[in-house]
Amino acid sequence: MPIYEYRHLTKPDKCKEEFELIETISATPLKNCPECGQPVERMMSRFSAKDNILADNNLKDKGFTKLVRDDEKGGYRKVV
Repeated sequence: MPIYEYRHLTKPDKCKEEFELIETISATPLKNCPECGQPVERMMSRFSAKDNILADNNLKDKGFTKLVRDDEKGGYRKVV
C-alpha cells in the first residue's frame, strides 16, 4: 500500500505539521487530522527509483511500452 503525506492547513497545537499515512489507493483522502481533528490536505509525494529500474532493456518486462516521436509520419512509433 502507498504512503501518503498530509499537511495541516493551519498550524496545529498538539501534532506535527506534516504526517504520513499508509492507505489503499482507492481510499478517500483525509479531510481532518486523525489526532487533532484540524483540516488537512494530501500532498504530492516525491519518490525515487534506481536509474536502471526503468532502463530501455527492461521496460517490456516491467509492463511498459516505449513510444518515440516519428517525425516523418507525425505520430509515435512503438520501440519496446
